[in-house]
Amino acid sequence: MSPLHLRRLKLLMVLGILFYGIILARLVSIQVFGHAKLDREARSQQTSRVILEPERGRIFDRHLMPLADNVDVSQISVRPAEVRNASAARRFIREAAGSRGLDRLRRGRRNAYIRISSQTSPEQEVALRKSVLPAGVQVEEVPARVYPLDELARPVVGVVGVDGTGLEGIEQVFDRELRGVSGWATLFRDGRGLEHQLPQSMVKLPEPGLSLVTTIDRDAQSVLVMELRRAVDRTGARSGMAIFADPHTGDIFAMATVDGQNPPVGSPGRNRVIADQYEPGSTFKLLVGCAALEEHIVTPEDSFYVNHGELNMGGFTMHDAHPETRWYSVRAATALSSNVCYAQIGTKVGASTLYRYSRLFGFGQPTRIQLPGETSGQIRNPSRWSARSLATISIGQEVTATPLQILMAYCAVANGGILLRPRIASALVNDAGEPVRLFPVERVRRVISPETAETYRSFLRDAVTMGTAKDAALPWCDVAGKTGTAQKSDEGRGYGQGRYISSFVGMAPAQNPQIVGLIVLDEPRGAYYGGTVAAPVFRDIVATWATLGRGPVRIPAQTLLTAAPRRVSGVRVPDVRMMAAEQARVVLRSAGMSCATEGNGARVAIRARDRERSCG
Repeated sequence: MSPLHLRRLKLLMVLGILFYGIILARLVSIQVFGHAKLDREARSQQTSRVILEPERGRIFDRHLMPLADNVDVSQISVRPAEVRNASAARRFIREAAGSRGLDRLRRGRRNAYIRISSQTSPEQEVALRKSVLPAGVQVEEVPARVYPLDELARPVVGVVGVDGTGLEGIEQVFDRELRGVSGWATLFRDGRGLEHQLPQSMVKLPEPGLSLVTTIDRDAQSVLVMELRRAVDRTGARSGMAIFADPHTGDIFAMATVDGQNPPVGSPGRNRVIADQYEPGSTFKLLVGCAALEEHIVTPEDSFYVNHGELNMGGFTMHDAHPETRWYSVRAATALSSNVCYAQIGTKVGASTLYRYSRLFGFGQPTRIQLPGETSGQIRNPSRWSARSLATISIGQEVTATPLQILMAYCAVANGGILLRPRIASALVNDAGEPVRLFPVERVRRVISPETAETYRSFLRDAVTMGTAKDAALPWCDVAGKTGTAQKSDEGRGYGQGRYISSFVGMAPAQNPQIVGLIVLDEPRGAYYGGTVAAPVFRDIVATWATLGRGPVRIPAQTLLTAAPRRVSGVRVPDVRMMAAEQARVVLRSAGMSCATEGNGARVAIRARDRERSCG
């Protein structure tokens, strides 16, 4: 071999070595140094992780009947990569989801997954099951939140948003506990862009949320709303509020707001029982009377003289609703709700003592109920009172309170003098129904002695038997209570003529109360005295609830109830389609109709007027 050929051979060998060295270096760079990065990129292209949402915990009433539940509904979705016949897919979506579904399909045509309809009606579900789905179109079951009482309990129970987050009421306060813990699943994407689920080891199952047992009684809630709605319609009030509780535990049995034709401004979902404050009027006299008895400033037999229902208090005149001339004992002044007498009792109590007892009873501070949006009401420090404040505050003016605060003050008198924290939740339980967390009864403090509480309860009993609250009486149960008729202020311009808040706080049985309830009607038309328009609502709620046989107050066995059959003509059957079965039962029974169930579906799929005695 000539030297020239040898040099060429060496050059080729060197070039070959360099070439393969470059390739080797590149392979080392890719396989060793770039492995992690390329592996991540490959995984991101070939796999995807989807979030598995947990089942939200349920919300129960005190008898473990659902207030918020989960059901499966049909959802229509499209995977564009799997669509074979675009026109057939569009035609199906137009029929199943309408023009809105087509808009979603058009906007998401570049996506791998398009949700067309998050929820379908019962009629659509039946049609979808009979249809042949075009390739790429899926109908799958997804969870949805339903509320058996719907609007009857929304301010208390609340709602969840489209993302499953609690927005109002109990759903908001206990959102973290109800929501659970999300899981995940890894999907493999092939060369055509189709996704396949990987083995079970690539899945982390979600943990379901805890369920909440509340103190709400579903029967009481339904009865309360029904009777309150009747009262609002009958009196023409702007709105009505009502709340009932167990005075020995602070458990809230029922709480509701019903709007009239001209409701107050604000969100319809706002719980005005805890969010709105008002001048309570004569129901606030309980505070003055208990303070005077507890401090031994007056006795039940002490008397006050009233001349023509008026009293000059040095610069202003106090008036009674009825201009009588007579002597009133403290007992009679309470039963007949004499402003003149209570202004004098308040003067004897004094500003500092009255203010101290108002704070002891919880006024001017939140009750700390486990619901969002509570306000604290207002009672000014005595240093800011005017010359007439002591007298006017004694009759429930110049002070604001929420209905819940008034109720809890009366619960303290009903239970022997203990102020309790109102309780809306009793326990969090797991899937097996085992308690995970208990919410105990909380005693805030003792506000009066048992003797004072018993004495004032006897005053309230007289108010029903011989005073302003006669319309609250029940023939089979002793009732105690106090009426309130407060003029509404005109935003700093004094009190408006003809605008009143009428209220009644009652307890039964009077000797050992097992239930305390407050009724408030905002601006009733015509009759406006609390004893005339609010007291009968309390009576009717207690009577109807007792008739059901599940409330804390029971009708004695020897009591005979008779009722003439109601003549009904031209009855309109409510349309309960798409409602949860239990909700449909409540609606139909509230309309005075019997209800039978056919099938085991979660929601009503047949028009009530097409098959009048079917609700499922």
